[in-house]
Amino acid sequence: MSAAEPHAADNPAVRELTSQILRRIDADTNGSPAAVVDDEALVLGRQLWEAAGGGERLVPVEVVAVLGTLHWLRYLRLPQDTDSSDLETALLFHSRISVIHPEVVPRRISALIEATEAAQSNAAAMMSRATDLLTRAKGSDDIALADTAVDIIRRVRLSVPRGHPSRAHVQALLAVALFFRAERADRPADIHAAVDAARDAIPPKEADGVSFRMARSNLGTALIARYELTGELPDLTEAVELARMVAGESNEADPSFGMFLSNLSGRLINLYKVTGEPVLLEEAAQAGRRAVVQPSGSGFSDPLSALGNLAGALKARFELFGRRADLDEAIEVVGRAVQACPPRHPNRRTHMANHVDLLTTRAGPGDLDAAVDTGRLLLDITPAHHPTRPQAAANVGLALRTRHSQTGRISDLDEGTALELEALKAVEPGLPRWAALSANMAQAVAKRFTVHGTASDLDEACRFAQASVVATPQGDPSRARRMQGLADLLERRSAAGLDAGTDVADALRLWDESSQVAASPARTRVRSAVRGGRWAMNEIGNPERALVCYARAVELLDRLAWRGLERSGQEQALAEWSGVTADAVAVALASGSTEDGIRLAEQGRAVLWSQLLDSHTEMAELRERAPELVDRLRRISAELG
Repeated sequence: MSAAEPHAADNPAVRELTSQILRRIDADTNGSPAAVVDDEALVLGRQLWEAAGGGERLVPVEVVAVLGTLHWLRYLRLPQDTDSSDLETALLFHSRISVIHPEVVPRRISALIEATEAAQSNAAAMMSRATDLLTRAKGSDDIALADTAVDIIRRVRLSVPRGHPSRAHVQALLAVALFFRAERADRPADIHAAVDAARDAIPPKEADGVSFRMARSNLGTALIARYELTGELPDLTEAVELARMVAGESNEADPSFGMFLSNLSGRLINLYKVTGEPVLLEEAAQAGRRAVVQPSGSGFSDPLSALGNLAGALKARFELFGRRADLDEAIEVVGRAVQACPPRHPNRRTHMANHVDLLTTRAGPGDLDAAVDTGRLLLDITPAHHPTRPQAAANVGLALRTRHSQTGRISDLDEGTALELEALKAVEPGLPRWAALSANMAQAVAKRFTVHGTASDLDEACRFAQASVVATPQGDPSRARRMQGLADLLERRSAAGLDAGTDVADALRLWDESSQVAASPARTRVRSAVRGGRWAMNEIGNPERALVCYARAVELLDRLAWRGLERSGQEQALAEWSGVTADAVAVALASGSTEDGIRLAEQGRAVLWSQLLDSHTEMAELRERAPELVDRLRRISAELG
C-alpha cells in the first residue's frame, strides 16, 4: 500500500463518510453496538469504498483502517453464522496495511493475521495452532490467546460447511474455546454461542461412540453455564439428562468415564438446589465417589473437579440432614484438592475458596484460623477483576466475621465486613450471586449493630436482607433461608424498640411463607414454622395463627426424617425437634381445639411408625400388581444380609 493520491484524500465525500463511520465506531465503543451492526453502517462503508476509488485507484490508508475497524467490530458484535463476510473483509483490509502501518492494526487482528500466515491458511494447521493457543491460555489465564484461538477457529469454520466430516470437530473446539473465554473473561454472549456450537458439534448417532458421548458431555457443560447465567430450568434438566445418558453408556475402559461421572455429580447438585429432592443428593454423592476413584485417563481434563463435586454433594447433604460426618468428609476431600492443585492450576482458587467456606461452616478448634490463613493466601493470588474474586472475598469475609463471634476481635469484624462489601459491589445486581452476597452483607452489618448498637446499622441490615429476598426467585431453595434472615432482623429491630411500624406483622408473614418453600431443606422449613408459631403466640397473642404454623411444623417431620436415611439418621433428625409436637398440642389446646391437639399428638409421635406401615401397604399393593418384583426384592435383601 503506497501513499494515497491527493485527490482521493481531499475528496469532501470521503471526509464526510469517514466522519460518519468514525462516529458509529465511537458509539459502539460507548456501548451502542447497533451503530455498527445495522444495515446503514454497511451502506456507508460501501459508499466510502466507492468514493475513495476502491477497485480503480489507491485508497487512503485511513480509509482502509476505518473500513477494517468497522467490519471487525461487526464481526465481534454479530451472532455466529451472520458475521462470516465481516471477518474476511476486516482481515483483508488490515492485511493490506499491517506491513507498512502496523501501528494502526489492533493487536488482536495482528495476532490473527500472524497465526493464519504461520499456518499458511491450511485448515488442519490452523486448528492445531488454535488448540496450542487455547492450551497456553488455560495455563496462563491470558485472554488474548483465547481471543486469537476463537478467531482462528471461526475463520476455519468459514471453509467447513454444514455436513462436512470436519464440521463437528471445528464446532467442538469452538465451543470449548468460547466456554473457556466466558469463564475467564465474564462474557455472557460467549455462553450462548458456546451452546449453539456444542449442539452443532454432536455427530450423527452412527459415528464413533466415544466422540458421540464427548460431544453430548460438552453440550451439557455449556448448558449448565447458560443455566447459571439465565436461570432457565430447561437448560439444567437437559444437562442432567445428557450427563446421565453419557455416564450410563460409558464404563471403566473409557478414559473419560471419571469426567462423565464427575459432571453427573455436579449437575445433580445443581438440580437438587432447584427441586430440593434428597434422592438427587444421594445420586450425586454416589457418582462423585465413583469419579474420585477412577484413573485420571487422557479424557479427564480436570480430575480434581471430581473432588470438588463430591465435596459439594457432601456439604449439601450436611445442610439438609445436619450429619457432621458429611461436613468432615467434605473438608477432607476439598483439602485433598487444594493440596493436589499445582500453583497455576486454573481451578486452584475455586478449591481454596470452597475450603475456606467449609472450614468456616464447621468452625471447630483451629478451623477459623486455618480458614483465614488460606483465605488471605487466596486473596493474594486473585486479582481484583478476576471472576473468582467476589466469591473469594465473600468467603474470607465470612470467615473473619465468624472468628470475631468467637474471639470478639473487632479488627476481624471490620476487615470481614469490608471484604463482604467488596464482593457485593463486584457483582451486577440481578445475578444469582448478588442475592447471596446481599444476604451475607445483611448479617455482617447486623453483627456490627450488635457490637456498637448503632440503630442505622440495623436499618441498613434490614435493607440488605430485604433486597436479597426480592432478588431471590420464587421457588429457589435459598429463598426460605434469606426470608429467615430478614425475619430475624425484623424481630431484633422490634425487640430493640426500633420497629418501623410493620416489623411484627412482616416477621410473622416471612416465617409463615418461608416454611412453605417446597424446594428448601426440611430443617429450614421446620425452623421457620416453629419460629412463626412462637412469634404469633408470644408477640402477637394469636393462638389460631400460631396453630397454623405449628401444624405445618409437625407435618414436615415426616419429610425431615426422610425415608432414604438410615434409622439412626432419622432418629437424630427427629430428636433435634423433639419438643415441637408438645408445643403444637399446647397451642391447639390454648386455641380451644382439642380435636387438633389429639390429631397433632398422634401425628407427631408416630412419624417412623407411620412410615413403616406405609411401606408395608405399598409392598402389599406391589405384590398384587407385580408379585415377581416383590420376590426379587426379597431375594436381593436376603443376599445383602
